[in-house]
Formats: sequence, C-alpha cells, structure tokens
Amino acid sequence: MTEPPRRFLSDVSGAVPAANKQTYAEAVRLDLEIQKAVGKVSQEQIEATMARFGLKDDLGEFEGWQTVYDLDTATRDRLIAHARQDAAMAYYSSNNTKKEVRRLRRLVWGFGTAIVGLLVLHLLK
Repeated sequence: MTEPPRRFLSDVSGAVPAANKQTYAEAVRLDLEIQKAVGKVSQEQIEATMARFGLKDDLGEFEGWQTVYDLDTATRDRLIAHARQDAAMAYYSSNNTKKEVRRLRRLVWGFGTAIVGLLVLHLLK
C-alpha cells in the first residue's frame, strides 16, 4: 500500500493534518534540496532555513514531541524579553564577526599581493 501524498506547511489552508506532518529534519532537507535545485546555496541561506524551520518546530508545526511549559505570565514575559535581548546580541555579534572576517581577508589579500609584487621585482633584477 502506498503512502498518501504529504501536505506541506505552505498549503492553502495552512493546516497540516497530524498524520501527514513532516519532521523538522524532513522539512529542512526538502527546503535545502529545492534551494540547491535553483542554484548554489550559501551558508547564510542554510542558517536562515534552519532558523525559520526551528521557529516552526518550536510552534508545534512539525511531527514529534512537543514541550509544554507551565509558566506564570510574569515569568513568561521576562523570558520573552531575555530571549529578544539574546537574539539581538547574537545578531550584532555575528555582524561584528563578519566585518572582522572581511577586514582580515582584505589584510591577507593585501599582504599576498605585496609578497607577489616583491617576488616579481626580485626576479626582474
């Protein structure tokens, strides 16, 4: 007996029957395969895909065990505020790291160019 076709999260209804839900890993793999079929997939695209599906997983849109937290409103609000602060810090930290990597690449490229130039000058003497 064949398995019924899967419905994806992007269906018009927006609802996914429990029996046909994808797992997080299946959803990420399928999305990345589609992106690779269209063209080269960068590390940023991979990370964005994992983050997007991670959020959907946290919201219970995928098959699997779901954690339920019994938090009072004040604790929940405090955790949300701290999570937002952590996300902002991670964002700015990663941007600073990217800038530093770009600076170091330019520095290495500059040194490499200078070394090649010096070698050419030495060979021409």
